[in-house]
Amino acid sequence: MGQNNKNGKTGKKSINDFSANLQALRKERNITQEQLASHLGVSAQAVSKWENGKYPESEIIPAIADFFDVSIDFLYGREKRTISFEQTLHDKIQDICKKESENKMPGGTELSQFVRNMHWASMTAPWANNKEFYNPPCDGLDDPKMASVYIDDRSYSYMGLRRDNDFYVWLNDPGDFDVFENVVNNADPLCELFALLGDKEKFSVLAFLYSLGHDEFVSARLIASSMKISVEKVEEVMEEIFRLIGHFSYGGNSPFHRITMVDEEQEEHYYGTDQNYGGLFMALLMIARDYVDTPCGFNMMISHRREKWLKREKIVKKEKK
Repeated sequence: MGQNNKNGKTGKKSINDFSANLQALRKERNITQEQLASHLGVSAQAVSKWENGKYPESEIIPAIADFFDVSIDFLYGREKRTISFEQTLHDKIQDICKKESENKMPGGTELSQFVRNMHWASMTAPWANNKEFYNPPCDGLDDPKMASVYIDDRSYSYMGLRRDNDFYVWLNDPGDFDVFENVVNNADPLCELFALLGDKEKFSVLAFLYSLGHDEFVSARLIASSMKISVEKVEEVMEEIFRLIGHFSYGGNSPFHRITMVDEEQEEHYYGTDQNYGGLFMALLMIARDYVDTPCGFNMMISHRREKWLKREKIVKKEKK
């Protein structure tokens, strides 16, 4: 004979909200009953009982809620699940990437616009009078060069707004570490890099390397003939780069790679780049250009910074005793 349910009707006993929610959360996390049991320090049989109508001991319920990042009330079906903004954002970006993949769209087309809008919102939302989001401007090359800036004591953001300076940068100052002073006081390798970039022939070699695709390697002879410089100059530049940055054989972790091809008469070096570092190089160039060719104004400028960019006492050279 069936049991009476809470509505007074006779029938098969239904699984309670706790059991249903626990099972749904476990499957959503894509873990087994054994894995959940191991984390909670109980047996798999205990988890199985909980998912089939039994309740765990009261002292273990907070651990279950913490593991799945939900409230105890949600476990018992007393409130709706609260999804964090970060998770909502994560899910939105994942949906965009999935859509682009399924529709075979050019990589990052929709994602690029979505992220640009997020950056723009971070620029405009701190302005108290901006109550609603509006699309960021995308000015043509004939329009005045504009940018936007947000500054406070812990962060700095800069967003170029014209088509030829469409980029975004965000700096974080952790506060408990002299990050900017550390860069200034250990600037020797940066000065060497700037010196290398300051030589137009050397710069042209770097630029040619970033015209290569993934898994493409070229000889010094090809670089030399393409950029109208000597092979010796190319080899000199590459040695300087490897001395400054370091290099590894193909597959290593470095902005540039070198492989050696050997035949019966001689060996020859071929050079390639790691695409993961290409964005840093392009960002360096874009930022540097806006630094020397500054915008004519700021579409949005919010400044709450009271601290100096550098702590003078941390960078001033002291007399040696």
